[in-house]
Amino acid sequence: MTVKFRHIRVVPSPSKSRFPTCTSLLVDDGDTMAVIDPGAGPEALQAAIGERLVDMVINTHWHFDHISGNYLFPETQLWMNPIEAEGFSDLRRVAEWFGVREVYGDSGVTEWIEKVADPNTPQTEFSPCYRHEWWLSTRSPDRTYPYNKEWQIGQARVIMVHAPGHTRGSCCPYFPDEGLVYTADFDLTSSGPACGTDGDFDEFIASARRIAQLDADWFLTGHQAGMFSRSEFRARLDDFLDIINKRQQRLIGLLEAGVKPEDVHKHGLLYPSEYQMDPCIYMWERVGVRKHLELLKATSR
Repeated sequence: MTVKFRHIRVVPSPSKSRFPTCTSLLVDDGDTMAVIDPGAGPEALQAAIGERLVDMVINTHWHFDHISGNYLFPETQLWMNPIEAEGFSDLRRVAEWFGVREVYGDSGVTEWIEKVADPNTPQTEFSPCYRHEWWLSTRSPDRTYPYNKEWQIGQARVIMVHAPGHTRGSCCPYFPDEGLVYTADFDLTSSGPACGTDGDFDEFIASARRIAQLDADWFLTGHQAGMFSRSEFRARLDDFLDIINKRQQRLIGLLEAGVKPEDVHKHGLLYPSEYQMDPCIYMWERVGVRKHLELLKATSR
């Protein structure tokens, strides 16, 4: 679906913004240009920007698919949310958020940093686990933007709506004059909601519901599905969020069948077991299972 906006251009990746890429936004009033989440890839961004000067790079949250193109703009001011800004330049903190310490321990953190520091590290098949862009694109932000307050990117009014759940600091840029909200990882994909070590399923659901109530005509997801009208986004949101419940029911079935909690990951609750040969997919499965077990414990009280 093609929708034109006054000061905003939508830049999907060549893979239709499938992970580990995302849809980027250009905010451009002719004088000021900002790139929001430069994960669409070098080719797509170069085609959209050309020889123009980029004044700001803005990250909605710290995940690879949304920050991987930061390094393309080394002289440009980087803006990050106030919750994640402090740790964003510390790869040990990033590794902790990522789940490396939880699953692989302190030695795993050291190994991961060594691998992302080396551009010649062999890559895994299904994830950006050891991509050198981690090393290149995580850096100290120059500025932090405010949550839930109107501010300006050139002539464009924007509100960075705090929407925790996917990560603690996640936000969704809302442009009231354009009638547009960028929903980032409230993306309506068939894989369903994802929460990392710093995320929370209850917060994810509450944030998604709150974003759906924004007074916007258009809802742009960060991945695959793309642009939706307000009614379309709301209609599809229930099915997307219900994937959490479906996982919970499958988890209950596994536990009732005698599967030990520490073995649930072997049954592919979030990711099919054949993909778990990838160290990051295995890690995300372990973290995701823990999150679902915690949710089950909380709802059983």
